[in-house]
Amino acid sequence: MRFALPIAFVVCLVALIAISPHLEPRRLRARTRAIAETLRAERGFRDGSKASWAQARATGWPPFHYGKHPELDDLLLGTLYGLPVRIAGYEVVHTGARHRYGLALVVLPRPVPWLEVRGQRPFSAARVPEHIPDGQVTLGVATFDAVWSVYAESPDVLREAAGSTALTQSMLGAPTRFSWRMSETELLLWKRDGWSDAPELLASIGCVANLLGLADTDVPALI
Repeated sequence: MRFALPIAFVVCLVALIAISPHLEPRRLRARTRAIAETLRAERGFRDGSKASWAQARATGWPPFHYGKHPELDDLLLGTLYGLPVRIAGYEVVHTGARHRYGLALVVLPRPVPWLEVRGQRPFSAARVPEHIPDGQVTLGVATFDAVWSVYAESPDVLREAAGSTALTQSMLGAPTRFSWRMSETELLLWKRDGWSDAPELLASIGCVANLLGLADTDVPALI
């Protein structure tokens, strides 16, 4: 009898260790589903398709730059600011661990030059080189440069798209740290572990949309 409790404790501990890597991915997937349900019920979003993400994924840029068994789930299609918007969860496996991202993509009416703003550093590891493109722009605002990084096709792109002052103010006032990139006809937002809820996701999209002038569809400042 004196050995029963220690053995039971060890068995429970081993079981907990075995299932713990699966608990967080399940929690994040459940959160993604909750966001999708809210967008369906309150914003009129409907089922989307994996095929519509082909262009964004084909770039091989973050967050699509690493991992095995990539999967999209909870795909939605809706409209914000008069523009088509796609929402999805994205999961990839690296060395047995599941990494999850929240994705949002705004379809732009015409091609735009490349501009990327990162609030989260892209994943890197021994076999995943750090993804740092050319064209980094330092804005000279310590509170901004400590958290966010900016990359542009040319300095003129940043100036024409939003301007450094507007970009600094907008991203420092963002509801959470995330990353976004505009290129060709797509504006992609992504966040490691996904957004906490639908309002935070919508506020993040709104933050970038207002910065780029997309929220005023009558006078699109960027495009």
